[in-house]
Amino acid sequence: MPFEMLKKDISVQAESIPVGAGAGRKVLVGINVKSTFTEDETADYEWEIIKKSDGSKIPVEYLGHATKEKGKITIPGENERLMYASFSMPEDDVLVRFVINEDGTSPEEKYLGNNVFEAEIKYVESIFEYGEYDIPYNVLSRDFSFNLSKRPSVADLGSARGRWSGNITGEFKIIRDPRDGLFRKYSEQNNPPVNEVRRSRVERNPIVNFTIERRDFGDDPEGRKWLDINPSTPVVKNGRLFSEGYIQGWDVYECGFEDCELCPHKVLRTAPFNEVTKDLTFNVYVYNGMKNIPSKSFRNEIENNRVDSLNKKMYWESEAYNFNVIRWMCRLDSNGKEYGWTPVDGKYQRTFKQQNSGDIQIKINSPMEIEYMQAREAARQGINRKDLYDKAVFPTDIDLQRFDYPIKSGYYFNPAGKYSFKVETVTYKPVPYDTQEHKDIVNAVINSFNYETDLMYINDYREAVNIKGELLPERGSTFSTRPGRLTARDNIGINGIELVTVLDRNSDESRYTKKVEEIYHEHISGGNTHEYWKMVMEGYEESNTLSSRDNYKYREYVKPGQKMYKITETTEVDIIINKDNINTFTHAHMPDGEYYIRVWMDNVDLGSSSHAYSSLGTLSGVMLDEMYITVKGSMYDD
Repeated sequence: MPFEMLKKDISVQAESIPVGAGAGRKVLVGINVKSTFTEDETADYEWEIIKKSDGSKIPVEYLGHATKEKGKITIPGENERLMYASFSMPEDDVLVRFVINEDGTSPEEKYLGNNVFEAEIKYVESIFEYGEYDIPYNVLSRDFSFNLSKRPSVADLGSARGRWSGNITGEFKIIRDPRDGLFRKYSEQNNPPVNEVRRSRVERNPIVNFTIERRDFGDDPEGRKWLDINPSTPVVKNGRLFSEGYIQGWDVYECGFEDCELCPHKVLRTAPFNEVTKDLTFNVYVYNGMKNIPSKSFRNEIENNRVDSLNKKMYWESEAYNFNVIRWMCRLDSNGKEYGWTPVDGKYQRTFKQQNSGDIQIKINSPMEIEYMQAREAARQGINRKDLYDKAVFPTDIDLQRFDYPIKSGYYFNPAGKYSFKVETVTYKPVPYDTQEHKDIVNAVINSFNYETDLMYINDYREAVNIKGELLPERGSTFSTRPGRLTARDNIGINGIELVTVLDRNSDESRYTKKVEEIYHEHISGGNTHEYWKMVMEGYEESNTLSSRDNYKYREYVKPGQKMYKITETTEVDIIINKDNINTFTHAHMPDGEYYIRVWMDNVDLGSSSHAYSSLGTLSGVMLDEMYITVKGSMYDD
């Protein structure tokens, strides 16, 4: 508008203002204030720059002939002043308003409609998206169909100042890069040319369709051409789909000034679509099975193999058995649905291995402390009832109560104690029979049991003997100690008494149990296959090759006609000391002093075995029970 043709008038018009800007971009709004007064005039002015959504102010730097948000400015006669506002574009539309001499009184003006400048700066967002797609190892081709972006691209001319003359026209184009066969069978949907009747806001978000073929990446299993590359590194190709486009329309309007000779005005308004850039990466995984599955690290050790541990766990590797496998391949449609599954023989033969184990749990069912508790408490309380002294005679003398287990020689002191252990072995065999490994471990643990004491006893012939019935050497008027040791194999003690009794499978068949599980398998996809097969096939978590399934979509199945069994055997053994509680009398001339009773299991030499667990070496023994007896006086002093 040629406002300068109006006499004695101050006018405002845009010097520079963008239609829109992206968030964070620097925006510079330039205002040209002109005066047609012949003399210098000073007028009040004010900027208002706010977010459209909530009316809040944004930080602004003011430049040019006035550097404040509001104040006074002097305009030379028949001249102009330039004023600028600079700010960072928020993620919001911005409203800009500038007014000078708003009431038209200083100086006096006839026309005030040109004293105000208002504009809206649109927040224009570019759309950047990234898509990465895998062509899994077992997929020959994959179809794609999706909208170009997650939200529509919009072009908006805003409201016409007057009216739109004719249709709003334009176009939205998608460009493919590269085009060398990557996007096969390419097509678009929902992307007609723009030709709208007076609709100034247009949206576009076409659907793109294409197919990615494995053969375009150099791997063509159907054509019997296979790449031999690192299976964890895919063959990668990048493609890009990007858009460009705009809409435009003619805005016809009257400015409203009665003496304007240029009306009606006709302005061509143009608005861009949000530009969409969609970067696509296609990873084609090439994998034809590994020659050897990484060897599983089977444990070969004895857990808790210490003298202070009652529970020990043996681990050793089973024998190896070769077997054949199959795999499957398919195609994917645009919905990710698999079809055309085909079983294919695996390139490599696999080997079955498993973790054999032996669990030994030892229990002290009734330690000597418990066995002698009743008699000891009776003595401590000074009670003289014979029935309370069931296994030993402890003195009631007050001065002897300071000792844990005081006795006077010549009274009975019966060996006592109850101990047990359970052996559970797990082995893997192609036949479901009892295993020699289990039997030999049980016998070895039984034979490691020991009961020993250096207490002096008297036999039926009134001879001084140890608990085993062996004569004690004389030493003056008394005897020398000679510890006596009893075992499961050498279990007969003083006077021919069976002092160590073993209750095992030989005495009661129910103490042995066996559970046989067939390690089942099915060769169909999704079939019921035992985890132990999975531990030695590719593509399973159990074999530490789950990445073959997750990354390469490669999984193997057992070919029919092969079997394997898991055999779990359990034997429970009780060892009882002096099960009939037969009285055994100490010798009346046993010297005063401290004597011991010890119960333990010896080390077991597994290395001498012919079984696979011989590599474990020595199974550590364990101290089961221990007691110290204090001898003070004899029955003759009582």
